[in-house]
Amino acid sequence: YEITGKASAQNYTSTWQVSIDGEKHESREISLSKSKTGTINLNLDLSADMHRIEFGMFPNNGDVNNNVPLAVKVLKVEITGPAGSIDWGAYPKSYRLIFSSGPPPKNPTERDLYTKKLLNRIASRAFRRPVNKDTLNRLIGLAKAKESAPDGTYEAGIRLALTAVLSSPPFLLRGEESIDGNNEEQTIDEYSLASRLSYFLWSSTPDAPLLKLAAQGKLRTNLRNTVDRMLKESKSDRLIDNFVGQWLLTRDVEGKFFDTPHILGIDDGNKARQIFNLFTRQDMKRETELFFKHILMENRPAIELVTANYSFINNRLANFYGIKGFEGKEFRKVNFEGSTRPGGILTHGSFLVVTSNPTRTSPVKRGLFVIDNLLGVPNSAAPPNVPELEETRQKIGKDATMRELMELHRAKPLCRSCHARMDPIGLALENYNAIGQRLEKKGEEIFDTSGVLVTGEKFEGISELKKIIAGPRKKDFHRCLTEKLFTYALGRGVEYYDSPVVNKIIKEAENKGGGLKEFIYALIESVPFQRRRADQAN
Repeated sequence: YEITGKASAQNYTSTWQVSIDGEKHESREISLSKSKTGTINLNLDLSADMHRIEFGMFPNNGDVNNNVPLAVKVLKVEITGPAGSIDWGAYPKSYRLIFSSGPPPKNPTERDLYTKKLLNRIASRAFRRPVNKDTLNRLIGLAKAKESAPDGTYEAGIRLALTAVLSSPPFLLRGEESIDGNNEEQTIDEYSLASRLSYFLWSSTPDAPLLKLAAQGKLRTNLRNTVDRMLKESKSDRLIDNFVGQWLLTRDVEGKFFDTPHILGIDDGNKARQIFNLFTRQDMKRETELFFKHILMENRPAIELVTANYSFINNRLANFYGIKGFEGKEFRKVNFEGSTRPGGILTHGSFLVVTSNPTRTSPVKRGLFVIDNLLGVPNSAAPPNVPELEETRQKIGKDATMRELMELHRAKPLCRSCHARMDPIGLALENYNAIGQRLEKKGEEIFDTSGVLVTGEKFEGISELKKIIAGPRKKDFHRCLTEKLFTYALGRGVEYYDSPVVNKIIKEAENKGGGLKEFIYALIESVPFQRRRADQAN
């Protein structure tokens, strides 16, 4: 191994010492002029094992006449190796990923061909399409120039070329090329389609099989099989994490602030933290992600996100929810048949937590979430100068129920139209506290979870509300889901001119049973996913 150290010092001599595994291995005295740096190189034989390598700089004689304090600073230490002919498997994995064809050849002609293949492979992956000849030649030129520099090495040359790749627009920006079209819209080429697929389902660059299909011009004719393969990869967990986090707000669960002792009605903060803590929040997030993943991978009806009578929990979450007889630290599917806690995302702790206030529930937030994220009904902003609920409570009495407070809000003409839509839905969940626990009553108050939607449907509690969403409002849910997927997949909002496409996606998915995966199939085959608007320059 070559060990290189660079140090700076004042005008004096110092001893540079290397110790390996606690044993002094090398000492060398160096002299450095004022404000300069020096470099020391050592070649050492080390076994292929874990070693503790220590470096020390010890000042000797300084410029004591000028009362200059002795000081020395190690700026950099580099360890390069193994040197010579060794087993390729001994190289670090990170090295072998770059130099995947083995060590660079010594023969100049073979070395040039090796460099060309290496940079072509990596640049093509980074640019998500074959790199053009001129760009490849420039990268090779960069690598050779760095290698031939006085302190250059082959690896340093490759490092410089890769730096150029990773800082170039084709890597940083997802440019798309077209294969046909007119001045208004064009069909994207298969490499661009591969990128759209990979960033939608993986949040990452296309892999080799995707790029191979694109190179063969066979990706469009194998879209569904390709989606199935991609969803089976572990990288598809990023779709679960990112899309569910964005749509169902699971990304907010861990950071939400709560006055837990106040919510639980206890004074002991430590006891409150034992009941509801970071681990509980992480379990809630995991429950929703596993639930969504199951419905997606099994191609279960999308509406089951609302109506399911099962979920995925572990013993900690079961205890928190008050579910008896559950054992085991691992998450597993649990049927809630006969349980007091119904399934579906509306009773997931993640949903109940992110739609609450720090000290209490919020029927407004819960109702708004349902109409906005499940039914796709946008709501206008609240009018200015509307008093907080706590101010209203102080005026009419501290014993006022949440339903009574919300009725006062709806009595105001400016508030009535929006609150008439939100409040009945939110009040149906009032028997779940701010941190997601189901309650039979609050003090002496027995919860009234009945309601009437603005469209006239009556319900008694969350179970009947779910039936309404799955019945007369099922089409609204499918439309909302489609628009959320559309926005996530294409990185833009749904416009008025997208309405025919959204309708077509819904129809195709419903005709095949309404499975969650069917919505993805229909989306990736749609015109907005397959085509793009023409460049403004055209």
